[in-house]
Amino acid sequence: MTQGHPPAPGWTGGPPPAPGQPWPAYPPPPPRSRRKLWIGLAAGALALAVGAGALVGVGLGLRDDEEGAAPKAAAAANGVTVTDAELTALLDRHGRALAARDLDGWLAAFDPARRDLVAAQTRLFRNLGKLPLSVARYETVERQGRATDAFGQGVTFQLDVSFVHQLDGFDLAPVTEWYRWTVVRPAKDAPIRVTAVTGAPAAADGSSKTVYYPGPWDRWPEIHVERTPHTLVIADSDRAALAKRYAPAAEAAAVHDLAVWRSGGLPGPAPRGVVIALAEGRDEMGSLYRIGTRKATEAGFSMPMVAAERRDGRFTIGGSRVVVDTETPYFARTGGANDAGMVFRHEVAHSLVTPRTNLTEVDAFDTLDEWVVEGFAEYVAFHSRPLGDSERTAAARRLLRSWNGKLPDDGDWDNPDLVSFHYWLGHTAMNHLAETYGEPKLFRFVDAVYAGTPTDRAARDVLGVSLDEFQAGWADDVRAQARWTGSETTQ
Repeated sequence: MTQGHPPAPGWTGGPPPAPGQPWPAYPPPPPRSRRKLWIGLAAGALALAVGAGALVGVGLGLRDDEEGAAPKAAAAANGVTVTDAELTALLDRHGRALAARDLDGWLAAFDPARRDLVAAQTRLFRNLGKLPLSVARYETVERQGRATDAFGQGVTFQLDVSFVHQLDGFDLAPVTEWYRWTVVRPAKDAPIRVTAVTGAPAAADGSSKTVYYPGPWDRWPEIHVERTPHTLVIADSDRAALAKRYAPAAEAAAVHDLAVWRSGGLPGPAPRGVVIALAEGRDEMGSLYRIGTRKATEAGFSMPMVAAERRDGRFTIGGSRVVVDTETPYFARTGGANDAGMVFRHEVAHSLVTPRTNLTEVDAFDTLDEWVVEGFAEYVAFHSRPLGDSERTAAARRLLRSWNGKLPDDGDWDNPDLVSFHYWLGHTAMNHLAETYGEPKLFRFVDAVYAGTPTDRAARDVLGVSLDEFQAGWADDVRAQARWTGSETTQ
């Protein structure tokens, strides 16, 4: 799903946008929908896990059976081998050292001769110590390469490792980040050493080359963590002042959205808080919790995190990670209703509804209608405010002259010139739904869609009308609000 926030149609730092252009002369170009970006990452993680035979966190096997009985027997006599039990013990010790704040124990896994590696892992250890980790352990995903050499030449292979972790007060369940360790045993009875660490690769056809890697704790040499009652704001330590500056806005956004969410009355757990990273520029934003296969263009996104363990045999969402680009105009302006707080509110709204997703039914979010996903986030972000407060409104009303009166389908979101207009249409659709059928039904409708009910059936089940009937009433409402005359649109 998109789970993101595109640039607004205009901002005070430049000339007004031309009709049909959701962004003035401000590079890079306006974004596509983000739905496929996140789908690629989630689907990649799920495909890797399922293809290997089990979900990460359970242990996927090390393929020792492929090596055969004869090489094992020879290796036992004079060869070199690394057993499953040794790798499990290595990961167990690593996790226990982190929990005990034992730096020496943590570094024991790494080759002391690799000074750059030891320095990097020391920084990572200290960064992780700043997080409220209620769960932190390391488990095997899969091994790549042979762990046995019958001729005493030593072995080198890659071990994909799951960092299973839960941020206390923020994640509903433990989530995961995948690393790839290069493991070496140079000779028989020599200690096992890790000589390199990077992100484990994701599925080849995904939108990220890695699985939830790198976290801010991996990317930045030193993180600064600013905690409020409902947010965990993470920034590079060089930008600690910025984290302090925006933490109150992030907290206000979380409080606002949580109040709106609770008023919806949906049963079941919801996150009590949100984790937010402050990126400096689009390149950095595109390389947090992912290594993107295309350039990031959004102003922010909410990354759903697949839980590390199945619940009742099903994949679920264990939490989310919000990232915002503080170089966008939203963060350059001050004092307006459409500034940083609006981006935070939009992304927090995504984070609150995402755990409702039935990953089995919606095929890793690929069947969720974009207008529902983004319209709901805009609705929550501007809750109790007039539509005119959205700076998308002026440009959107101009576009109504050529509008076909229909909800944008998912293919429409690939048109960069109309992305902001489609966000606005989703917003107005949610406004119309709440005003016509009542806000409780809005929440029930959105919940049904996230649970995997096709949108047209959700309309019949929850609203009591067909989707076509809903669309017709909404289109009339939009045109009436815009004072449509057939020749001009007033504002």
